[in-house]
Amino acid sequence: MAITTISDLKLALNTGARSNLFRVTLAGNGFSSEQNETFGFLCKAAQLPGSTLGIIEVPFSAGRRFKAAGDRTFADWTTTVINDSNHTIRKTLEDLQKTYGTTDYNSTTSKTKTGGAQMDFSSITVDQLNQAGTVVNSYKLLNCWPSDISTIDLSYDSTDTLEEFTVTWSYDYFTLPA
Repeated sequence: MAITTISDLKLALNTGARSNLFRVTLAGNGFSSEQNETFGFLCKAAQLPGSTLGIIEVPFSAGRRFKAAGDRTFADWTTTVINDSNHTIRKTLEDLQKTYGTTDYNSTTSKTKTGGAQMDFSSITVDQLNQAGTVVNSYKLLNCWPSDISTIDLSYDSTDTLEEFTVTWSYDYFTLPA
């Protein structure tokens, strides 16, 4: 459909996709349904994940190059979380990090899961919602783990703000609904 008038534009956009209509859910690694619901509610900001398709340059005649599609890579994904008064989500994420690498380097029993042991990763679903709350697009990030949990700034000057922190997630790939 060619858009030639304002009416055509309104019809094509309908109400438009809204960046504040989203839901993030976690699965795996001992997240209870209550913790998942809390995380989904307190997840203040996220993004729809992106990917990059690499380029393979193949030499051709007379110095020309033919470009072919290479491997797809997935950048780390970041969420911003509002901290609850009991630090429930932060503690859960820190515990999840501990399952992949310990902070106790003097211990003789490491908590890291290495040496061929199967690692139980999480998955994250990011749903884009319409104004009625119906899912219109969904991304599922697979084999996720929190690679970075940011600091929380504390200050006597901040009397009217809630604590927030960012979580950077590493993941292998994402899938889209069929």
